[in-house]
Amino acid sequence: VAAMVAHTSFSGVQQTGCAALGNLADTHENLPAGAIAGAIEAVVAAMVAHRSCRGVQEQGCWALGILASNDANKSAILRAGGIETIVLGMGAHATNVFVLQWAVLALGYLAENAENKKAIAGAGGIVAVVAAMVAH
Repeated sequence: VAAMVAHTSFSGVQQTGCAALGNLADTHENLPAGAIAGAIEAVVAAMVAHRSCRGVQEQGCWALGILASNDANKSAILRAGGIETIVLGMGAHATNVFVLQWAVLALGYLAENAENKKAIAGAGGIVAVVAAMVAH
């Protein structure tokens, strides 16, 4: 997280940071909220700053999906703006199957929370998921 904060303008650092955070979350089953301090915020910030970078969007969606598999992180991702960020990434990379695959995974986990379902619908997430399914 520290490297991502220190090098916000470098997409390679952001992409690799998102991948590393996803791997850390993936290898620690039942990872508690806050176990990787600042991870959610760092991933969302990377995706916002590098919306046009396919790699950052792909790895960011994957990391948020893995983090969202833990119930305690679902609300934190909403508060950090993660849902809107995922949907915007889907729009920016509507033809990239890898971005869409991980975005749909993340939204699926996030939709297990009632508050997040409303946010996903409000951000255009349902339309984005259907469009991804039709296109691919």
